[in-house]
Amino acid sequence: MKLDDEQLAMQRGAAGPAAQWAIGQQIEVGRFFGAERLIPVGSVLAGAEIGITGLSGLALLEKLAGDGARVRVPSLTGACSLDFDRWSEFRLPIAQYAAERRLHDALRRMGFIDTSTCINYQSVTPPRFREHLAWGDTGAVAFANSTAGARSNYEGGPASIAAALTGLVPEYGFHLRRHRFASRLYEVSTPLRGTSDWSALGAWIGADVMDYRTVPAVLLHDSAPSIDELKHCLAAAASFGSLAMMHLIGATPEAPTPEAAFGDTPVPVPRRIDRAAIDGVYQGFAGEGGKVDLVVFSAPQLSLQEAADIVERLRGRHVAADTRLIVTVNHQVQAEFERLGYARRLAESGGELLAGTCFYVMAPALVREQFGFRHLVTPSCKLANILGGAGYRPALRSVDECVDAAVTGVLP
Repeated sequence: MKLDDEQLAMQRGAAGPAAQWAIGQQIEVGRFFGAERLIPVGSVLAGAEIGITGLSGLALLEKLAGDGARVRVPSLTGACSLDFDRWSEFRLPIAQYAAERRLHDALRRMGFIDTSTCINYQSVTPPRFREHLAWGDTGAVAFANSTAGARSNYEGGPASIAAALTGLVPEYGFHLRRHRFASRLYEVSTPLRGTSDWSALGAWIGADVMDYRTVPAVLLHDSAPSIDELKHCLAAAASFGSLAMMHLIGATPEAPTPEAAFGDTPVPVPRRIDRAAIDGVYQGFAGEGGKVDLVVFSAPQLSLQEAADIVERLRGRHVAADTRLIVTVNHQVQAEFERLGYARRLAESGGELLAGTCFYVMAPALVREQFGFRHLVTPSCKLANILGGAGYRPALRSVDECVDAAVTGVLP
């Protein structure tokens, strides 16, 4: 691997032991993937919750902070495993709170901006076309690659920390143009209505592809997805198929036409996705009907528009006594949500706002055991997919149906 003079000096320890460790990590990763060089990144999004790092990762981060580690590029923290202000209301262990606090304290000492968000692209660091990034959240990576035409691999765990301390990543995978062309084509032949339909589309394609390196292209015809709809589609594709990139023909920058999406490869005959296919995703998360324990809007965190829309749909209504309605946002959305009076109105309607976390990383199995939760309704395929493994019986419904379920306490 070719290193420039500054990188060689960092390798020798001229920038301190933390940077020396970090560039050593990047060099080894690059060699493993056959990268020819290290390239600078515009920003970093690090997975920063104790369930990912564990106690060994926490010890490493505290050591790096103690060794004087400092970030070299704008570096943010992803969603963490609890709301620091409301963790005890969900009966989470104090040991989890203490470890999470130590983790974020160490990252702040290194210069991380402690955003605790998985939607940094909507509120803090919007990606730009062809910008190289080192992002760790899977949905954020899929969004950056697909919607903005930025370039990032999944940078989990120590890799994202090493990228922050060096400002560099190995040039392999989705940083290289040749790996960004499509190899499968789908055609959506049915109108898509709302974020749950777009989430179902991402889930269907992700489950059909099931390969990180494969890039699907999608013909949408008359559909014009919003940013929030794209967000949910791509998060679901990442959850169900580990997809890091998708071309939506005419809606994403590297795919104005099918020919552009496929490059020098002939455009294949598309596989059709009709209403029956979308409905099949809903049927896979049909729920069991009857009493609803939880209605959760999460995974990814909601934008200000999404959260405000839920409040408007609750106008004049109240969440049922034995049901909980939970909305998760980042701290940037929370501040505006409170300033504009939406937080007060949500609380008056019986809803709950959590900031800095996503429900699926909030020790969901433990929360279920503590409260006896079972039946959960959500418009997010990503959340339904993950929480099925935590013992919940998730039902996928539209946003309107979710709000109705919260108010009536019953799923038809």
